Amino acid sequence: MKIAVRYYSKSGNTKKIACAIADAVGTTANTTDEPIAEQVDVLFLGGALYAGGIDVHLRDYIKKLTPAQVKSIAVFSTAAGGKSIQPHVAGLLNGTGITISGDGFSCKGKFLFINLGRPNEQDCSDAVAYAKAIMEKLHLLE
Repeated sequence: MKIAVRYYSKSGNTKKIACAIADAVGTTANTTDEPIAEQVDVLFLGGALYAGGIDVHLRDYIKKLTPAQVKSIAVFSTAAGGKSIQPHVAGLLNGTGITISGDGFSCKGKFLFINLGRPNEQDCSDAVAYAKAIMEKLHLLE
């Protein structure tokens, strides 16, 4: 069983959630600058919405993924409005043979003076519960 966590974060919001997920599943959170070197059973992939879309860095990273690298992706995201990046990721993965596991996880992130203190401890706890549920669903819990 191989698990990876990758994220793209401008503000640190998504990084905070990525680190919580990585700790929960026993791996390290890396930015999308770190390629997938070997096939993983599940890739926890995170990002944020910026002006209603995902950043070009994350989009380009997703477009380069292949089924030889990744069997399944579990999406997590942060955004000022709390909306998920999952529909954007699903659209980019359509027809690639890489599946998306679960409904994704999304929480609010701070932006300027909005959502100060987010993501908070509860958001991290909810992200951990999401990650564990994905692992259980995929029968990857030991």
